[in-house]
Amino acid sequence: MDNDPASGDAATLEEVVFAYERGSDLPPADSFADDADYDPDERGGPVLRGIDLGVPAGSFTVMMGASGGGKSTLLRTFNSIIPSFLTGSFDGSVDVLGRDATDARVPEMAEVVGMVLQDYEAQLFGTSVTSEVAFGPENLAVPPADIDPRIDHALEVVGLGDLDRRRPPEALSGGQKQRLVFAGVVANHPELLVLDEPTSDLDPAGSHDTLEVIRSLADSDEASAPEDWRGPETIVMVTHDIEEALLADHAVLLRAGQVYRQGPAREVFTDVEALRNARVAVPPVVDVFDRIGWSREELPLTPAEAVTAVEDSDLAWTPPAHRGETLPGTPAGTGENPGDPLFELDGIVYEYETDRESVRAVDDVDLTVREGEVVAIVGHNGSGKTTLAKQLNGLLEPDAGSARWRGQDVSELSMGEVGRSVGYVFQNPDHQIFADTIREEVSFGPENFGMEGEALERAVSEAVETVELDGLEEADPFNLSKGQRQRVALASILATDPDVIVFDEPTTGLDATQRDQFMDLVARLNREEGLTVVMVTHSMRTVARYAPRTVVMADGRKVADRPTRELFADESALEQWELQQPQPVDLSNRLAGVSGQEDALPALSVTEVVQGLGGSDASSVDAEAGGEETGVRDSPDYGGGGRTDGGSGTGQTSGGENE
Repeated sequence: MDNDPASGDAATLEEVVFAYERGSDLPPADSFADDADYDPDERGGPVLRGIDLGVPAGSFTVMMGASGGGKSTLLRTFNSIIPSFLTGSFDGSVDVLGRDATDARVPEMAEVVGMVLQDYEAQLFGTSVTSEVAFGPENLAVPPADIDPRIDHALEVVGLGDLDRRRPPEALSGGQKQRLVFAGVVANHPELLVLDEPTSDLDPAGSHDTLEVIRSLADSDEASAPEDWRGPETIVMVTHDIEEALLADHAVLLRAGQVYRQGPAREVFTDVEALRNARVAVPPVVDVFDRIGWSREELPLTPAEAVTAVEDSDLAWTPPAHRGETLPGTPAGTGENPGDPLFELDGIVYEYETDRESVRAVDDVDLTVREGEVVAIVGHNGSGKTTLAKQLNGLLEPDAGSARWRGQDVSELSMGEVGRSVGYVFQNPDHQIFADTIREEVSFGPENFGMEGEALERAVSEAVETVELDGLEEADPFNLSKGQRQRVALASILATDPDVIVFDEPTTGLDATQRDQFMDLVARLNREEGLTVVMVTHSMRTVARYAPRTVVMADGRKVADRPTRELFADESALEQWELQQPQPVDLSNRLAGVSGQEDALPALSVTEVVQGLGGSDASSVDAEAGGEETGVRDSPDYGGGGRTDGGSGTGQTSGGENE
C-alpha cells in the first residue's frame, strides 16, 4: 500500500473487519463478499465486514447507508478511536495522511484529524463557550497568543460569533451545542475533517449555512483563518439527508458493512438501483425523471437542472392546484377531517431562568389544535418550538396565559390525567427508554395508569404489533437500531391509548427506509384511528408530505399558521423565516415561474411532480399503505411523459418517497 497521500488518497482502508465484541474470532474479509442480505437492524457479529475504501485527497466525500450499517464505526477508524480506544476485535489496515492509524494513539491522530461525533453532546465538557473551543488548541500546545484568534474565527465559521462566550454549553439549544462542537474541531486546524451527521439538530437555514461553511473550508481560495490555515484539505461527512449530500463531489454507499458503491457524486446519486439497495433516499429530482422514463445518463440532479431539462423537452407543467381553488390533501392523506378543539393555548408566555437573566422562549402565543389534525411546528433553532410543544401536556407550566385540554386548564389536571391522553415522544428515544426488555418498556405506562391482567397484556401486544416489533418483546431496547428504539418509544405511548401524540424531531438520525416506515405508521394511525399528531421538526420534507397545517415560530412568537401548501407557495415568507423548500416544492415553484403560472400552488411530493409533468396517474399512491410511502410502486409503467428511452426504475424500492 502506498502511504503517500499525494498519490491520490487521504485515507486508505484495506480488508477492514471490526466487531465490538472483544476476543471475537473474525472471519477473513473475503468471506463477506456475497453477504448482501446482512441486516444492520439485527446487530451482532462484525459491523465492518471487509471494508476496502480510498478517500480521495482534496475531496468532499459523503458517506451514506442504512442506520446501524457501520458508517459511524468506519469514521472512528480515521482517528484511531478504533482500534486503539474502542478495542473490540479488529483486522485490516488503515492509512490516514501517511500514518498507520491502527498503530497510532488518538492524541497523535488528533493533530491532523478533527471529528464531530454523531452524539455531539458527548464532546461537550467545558464550563463556557470559550473554554470549550479553547480546549483542543490548548492540548495541541498552540501558543496562548494564537488561541484567541482561533476561537474568534471558529465561532464565526459556525455562526456563533455573537454568542455570549461566558455561557455554559448546557444553557445552549441543541443546534447551538452542535455548532459549538464543530467550532471546537475547526479551532484545531485539522488536515482531515470527519463529520458524523453534523447538521442533524440544526434548522434548515443553519444546516445550509453549515454546509456552505464546510464547502468553503475545503476551498483554499475562499477560506481564511489565523496562522494561514487554509482549511482542511479533505472532508468526510456521514449524512442521511440526500439533499445536503448533493454538495459533495465524491460519494460512498455502505451496504451490509461493506463499500457497495463509490465514485463521483453525480454518478453515484443517479444510480437509482444502487441507492435503493443501500437504503439511501434517491434525490427527488432524479426520482421524478427516472419515473417518467428518462435514461440514467440524462437524469438531472438539482431543481435548476430539471427546469432546463423540461424547457428543452416536450414536457409541460400542470400544478396540483391554483390559489383560490380547493386545496388538495397531503400526499400522505393525513388530517383530512378535523373535529372539535383539543388544545387551546391563549397568550402563552414561558421564560427560562439563567445565571444572569431570564430568556423568554415563548412570547404571547395563541394556538388551537383540533381532533384528528396533523400539525407541524417549525422554525429556527431557539425559536421556541419545543418549549411551546411542552405546554400541551403540562411538561412546562406557562408563566402567563393559559393552556386548555378539552376545555380544562392543563395546570388543574394531574400529570396522569394529561399523560394518558397526550403522549410525548422525545427527539432522542434514549431519553425515555429505560427498561431491560421491550415488554417491560411498553408495559410501564399502562401499568402506572392502573391497567393489569389481560387488559394490560392486550394493550402491550397490540402496541408492539402496531409498530412491527412483535417477536422481539424480550429483546433489550438498547441493543436495537435507533429506528427500532424510536418505534419502542412510540409503542410505549400507544399502549396507553392516547388521543394525541406530540413528537419532537421524529425522523432525526433515521435512514430513508426507517424514516418512511416510522412516519407512514404515524400517518396510518391518523387516517385509520383519528390520532391527533403535533410534530416539532426541521425536516421540510416531512412537513410537506405529512402535515396539512404548519405553524412557524420565530424568536418565541408565532409568525405564521397556514395550510402547508400555501406556505410553501410563499417563497418570500420562506426566505424571511429561513425555511428551506424540499426539492419537489422547489422544482414545482420553479416550473410554475418559468411557465407564467404565478398563482400556482406547489407539488409536495415526488408523485405529485410526476403527475404534473404528465407521468402516470398515481393520485392514490401517496396515501395508501403499500404504495410509494413504503417503496412499492403500484405499476411498473412510469413512462407516461417525456423521453421513453429507458429509465433505471425498478418495481420495488427500499427508500420510499424521498427527501
